[in-house]
Amino acid sequence: MRSTSTISFLIASIAMPSLVLAGFAQTSVDLSGLQSWDIDGSILNESRSFQLAEPGPIVDFGYIILGINYDITIQTMNGSTLSDLNIRFGNSDGSFHGSWPDTFRPGEGAPFGGTQRFTGSFSTDIHLNEDGLFLVELFESINDLPGADAILLEGSTMSFNVFIPSPSSSAVLGFGALAVSTRRRRS
Repeated sequence: MRSTSTISFLIASIAMPSLVLAGFAQTSVDLSGLQSWDIDGSILNESRSFQLAEPGPIVDFGYIILGINYDITIQTMNGSTLSDLNIRFGNSDGSFHGSWPDTFRPGEGAPFGGTQRFTGSFSTDIHLNEDGLFLVELFESINDLPGADAILLEGSTMSFNVFIPSPSSSAVLGFGALAVSTRRRRS
């Protein structure tokens, strides 16, 4: 009679090749010139969409952004402060699927205007829709004077670390579940 740990080991051994077939891709995008004009929801705010994954049906868990690296330089205008700028992430249809908040404030804690560079990275789990497009939008926490409040200067980039699923991952996991259920029926 095989123990549960033996069955778990066999399932893990079978699943490992599928994890090797899955992969990661890093896509860097240029955000230079993107401007923030108004508070959240305003049609004046600027956004850009980027193709981060191949369009097509969602396989397994789909494409997932697991990490974001940023190197951006913000210049504020019209009385705005660095901490006012928000960057929103989402899918092309405006939806957001993930546990990490959809809004990021690179200048948080900088309650003054001017020009400043911000760099860093963070982990996330944003699930992309079937079209593989990802949206980056700027908006302000507070609407200051009329006109643009902030602009991302030349060389402002973000890199997205995207998990690419293997088409066979769910089949292997299904086979493992079948093996366990078959074993349980025989016991």
